[in-house]
Amino acid sequence: MSDVNTVEKQKRIRCSDEKFLEAVFSSKTYAEIAAKTGQKIASTMARYARTKAALAKKGEELPTMERAKPVKTVDNVEAMAEVVRRLKAHAGG
Repeated sequence: MSDVNTVEKQKRIRCSDEKFLEAVFSSKTYAEIAAKTGQKIASTMARYARTKAALAKKGEELPTMERAKPVKTVDNVEAMAEVVRRLKAHAGG
């Protein structure tokens, strides 16, 4: 019963509550949950919020999730500093 089902017409991936909760308890980010369940990150975040609210009414808590941090390959501060230097040089003369 914990199999992931794909509905072809709707292109929607469904997974059982049990599989979703197993993914929640074994993950730290929404992206990890989405990878384990096969769902999109936005769908995963929405389902997590709905599940958390429903379980809060029963006195149960889910682990806190984090968003995956983007990997920066460029130093933005240094790039901005270079732009400022260039603009100062151009404006100054």
